[in-house]
Amino acid sequence: GKEGVEDLNKNFETYENVLNNTYFGGSQAAMIDYMLWPWFERLPLLNEVGYHFNADGQFPKLAAWIKAMEENENVKKVKVPMELTKKFMQGYAQGKPEYDLE
Repeated sequence: GKEGVEDLNKNFETYENVLNNTYFGGSQAAMIDYMLWPWFERLPLLNEVGYHFNADGQFPKLAAWIKAMEENENVKKVKVPMELTKKFMQGYAQGKPEYDLE
């Protein structure tokens, strides 16, 4: 609900405030960026429950970071297609996670 959105946005504020370069690790992606990325990579899953990241434009630096990470060669090499992620989450929600999706 609305409280969840407020909590999520409050947490994103913290990230927005400490992001002072293209990446959290500086001008190039560092371990901290790769450690945070999986959580942000899954944000589009929340669209289905009505949450749209940066809908009001309050996180411009974080939005730019997400775009930079999506274009990062290392991230591209291991990216899981969103359709597979959605399929996994559906099974997970039903208590039947399937780990070998293709």
